[in-house]
Amino acid sequence: MSCCGKGFCNFQFPPGPPLTDYSVTSLEANYLFLPYGTLLQVDEVVRIWMESGKTKEVIVAGKWPVTFDAIGAHVKERDQELPWQLVALDTGFEYEDIMAWPEHDLFNPTTQPVVLEFKHPIEYKPSLKMRWLELLYKIRNL
Repeated sequence: MSCCGKGFCNFQFPPGPPLTDYSVTSLEANYLFLPYGTLLQVDEVVRIWMESGKTKEVIVAGKWPVTFDAIGAHVKERDQELPWQLVALDTGFEYEDIMAWPEHDLFNPTTQPVVLEFKHPIEYKPSLKMRWLELLYKIRNL
């Protein structure tokens, strides 16, 4: 897969869980707006990716179908409204483009736009003491 048409930044994703359909702007992204839907399911382990080729495994915590009205975009079956500015920031879309997606040139009326919500696994970061003890253990076992 290439992130640009000229082939300047060719890279291959390593094997692993499925990738999301679109890239995110940061590996710490919590939301992803997919204007043409997705086959990914809730509780599935997936990889979010950036155009630079970096990936991170996350869990799909929610898959919300998006509806549009005169006010803007809304999600079905969710207790509270999504933070649409954060969705736009994480996805890399303009906020106004998401709110007025049915008027966008690339809008397809036969597909259901969705927003994926991600849950990031807890990453263990060892303390300085743990690193020091690990070094002492390696020295002892030489």
